[in-house]
Amino acid sequence: MVAPAAQNAANPAPTPFEHKLVKFDLEGHFHYTFTVDLELDLTDPKLDKKFDLKDVPIVGKWQCGFRSCDDGSIRVQLWHSFLPAGIWGARSTVLLEVFYFKGVEAERLNSFKWERSPQPALNPKSSRSFSHFYTTIKPEMLTSAAKALKDDLKVHRAYRVTFSIDSGGAEPPKTLLNRLPALELSTPYKGVCLFFPQHEADLWADSSFLTRSSPYFKTLLASEFAEVVTVPSKRARTRRGSSIDIVIVDDDWKDSDDSDDETDELYFKAHSPSQHERDELQRSYKEIKITKTAFTTYRAVLAYLRTGHIAFAPLSSTFSADADAAAPTRASRIKAAVSSDPSLPYPVSPKSTFRLAHLLELGELQHLCLANLSSQLTINCAPYELFSDTSVCYDAWRKIVLDFVVDNCDAVTASDGWNEMMAKLKRNEIEGATPIMVELFERKVLKTDCRILHALLVQPSSTHHFSQFDSAYLAFSSAG
Repeated sequence: MVAPAAQNAANPAPTPFEHKLVKFDLEGHFHYTFTVDLELDLTDPKLDKKFDLKDVPIVGKWQCGFRSCDDGSIRVQLWHSFLPAGIWGARSTVLLEVFYFKGVEAERLNSFKWERSPQPALNPKSSRSFSHFYTTIKPEMLTSAAKALKDDLKVHRAYRVTFSIDSGGAEPPKTLLNRLPALELSTPYKGVCLFFPQHEADLWADSSFLTRSSPYFKTLLASEFAEVVTVPSKRARTRRGSSIDIVIVDDDWKDSDDSDDETDELYFKAHSPSQHERDELQRSYKEIKITKTAFTTYRAVLAYLRTGHIAFAPLSSTFSADADAAAPTRASRIKAAVSSDPSLPYPVSPKSTFRLAHLLELGELQHLCLANLSSQLTINCAPYELFSDTSVCYDAWRKIVLDFVVDNCDAVTASDGWNEMMAKLKRNEIEGATPIMVELFERKVLKTDCRILHALLVQPSSTHHFSQFDSAYLAFSSAG
């Protein structure tokens, strides 16, 4: 935590001081605490200060203010803007505290707790939620704190505000995500930075959170890899021209279909990468370079790890290239999904997510991706998915599509999508198709199209030469 502003007893005029959010803590999925250090003259009868808190990851527009009242008291307010009533939970406890600091010593001036109720609470006069919390510091509270710390109140300037929310326990994943939609974009006290050089963009996470969530990250961050370096504090805003060595934590090949690169383009058109360029940090952190997985994929997966919620985008194969210009596109569907709240993680490709989940050893997320694939398969898109890069490389993914094709054999093999893929097979344009065709052959799905399999297996130009299947082909085709 950043040390509180030092007192300058010799000179009543305060030294230059920037108010700042110095810490944000997330405990589990239900307890949030943040701390703000300020330098103020609370004896000023004209005091009226309000500070924007830009790094609070909880949804809302956050501000902290101090205002002198006619009776000599100080009103301390914490604004969060108008939010849906009860978004922090139906049994939330909120605590606002104000401290008087001298060096490393502190005296609590006052606090107020709102217990076990929907927060933010509904204002019965306006039918909207209250927009702020407040507590009052009376003159005798300041005098008592100064006396306890043997301090001169007239020259004292260092104060601290802490604000905590306890939502009362586990809640639905979507609720958790709506409450903290942009946690991965904020920097306070995060030990690991995921850097995406293509966009000069960052995602942030706590090291202990990553090691608890992913066996892959646990191994990586616990290792002594030379490339995983501790970046010095006082680092320049951007990394253009940086010579610091960083490890590439990524898959070994880039998506060629259903990539979230398209989603990245949509995201960065609406959110300038400059929002992720951080000020010089007062601490060190580990930086990991990501080059082959999209920013939006990683952000969605990090949000899933802390909330259990992830939104998937439609498969590209479910949209026809010959569709009318006015018909919805994959991009328009993604934009529509975040139109009500652009701060939320964007819907992401189940393919890209599956590959990242496989890399990070996230079994439950892999199952969610497979379930989403199964729900999106149609008669016409199944042929495209059967020969996709993901299907070629991952057995579990391929099995979902193969099962669908087997169960809907007649309809699939009569579809336009099937005819298009068979034409590509004849031209040997699908790398890695042979094992898939062998599986179909063995399951006796393609009686009418076995000649295509035969041509693929024995054609001289193919890198796969399986003439030993000739007898099986003849027996199978004659049975058809």
